[in-house]
Amino acid sequence: MSDFNLAILGCGVMGTAIANAILNSDIPNKPKKIYALNKDLEAFGPVKDKLTHEKIQLCHDVETNKRAIADSTVIVLGCKPFMYKPIYEQVKDSLNGEQLLISLLAGVTIEELSIYTPYVARIMTNTPAQFGAGTAGIAFSPEAETKYSDLAIELIGTVGLAFRLPESNMDAATALIGSGPAFVMLMMEAMIDGGIRMGLTYDVARISAAKVMEGTAKMVLETGEHPAALKAKVCTPGGTTIGGLLKLEDAGVRGAIARCIEEAANISKSFSKK
Repeated sequence: MSDFNLAILGCGVMGTAIANAILNSDIPNKPKKIYALNKDLEAFGPVKDKLTHEKIQLCHDVETNKRAIADSTVIVLGCKPFMYKPIYEQVKDSLNGEQLLISLLAGVTIEELSIYTPYVARIMTNTPAQFGAGTAGIAFSPEAETKYSDLAIELIGTVGLAFRLPESNMDAATALIGSGPAFVMLMMEAMIDGGIRMGLTYDVARISAAKVMEGTAKMVLETGEHPAALKAKVCTPGGTTIGGLLKLEDAGVRGAIARCIEEAANISKSFSKK
């Protein structure tokens, strides 16, 4: 697919990350223009300074937004979840029924989003996407799966790793992918605190904790081994690692982390019932 435009409807942090990732990538199916749409210029806030690529056009009033939507084959919906219906009412006359809608909205189903178009890709990604290290689960409507799935995965894959998921898994993806960075940050913060408690400076503890997490994640991905097997290789009899691990087990850390994913997924599921 070539010679198409893309509109980001509600262009905030994630929309800006996607726009820049696509334009700075070497994918073959790159839009010739990206429209960044908000209700007014102030709504761009600090991301305005990051939307400087020559192929990005800022739009910030209703009429300009409508024209941009009409001129686009792909629409990325990045507004607040409760705004998708009011925004639809504003732009519905610019929709032609053939456009691909890529939704970043948590808790809004493909069925609900189909008022825009039959071609819906529902995405759950995360804040590391701003740095090219994101993860994205993508669920498709049957129509989008047939016509646009490869294009959607190619476009969203520019922010990191993108893969297909059934929509029934999107609440779990919201918990693990979307909320996961916050859970990891809490663990990282605790590791930093422990390092400082034992005499490391903040900068040394921060960099060390971050690099330990980065390196460990890379080891899991590249070896394909179960984390338990890799963990066992670090434990020597009577050593420091097994001693620390037993303290974590005593505190119920394993169960608490698993349960936090469960709770976040249940909260996500409740959104779609409201």
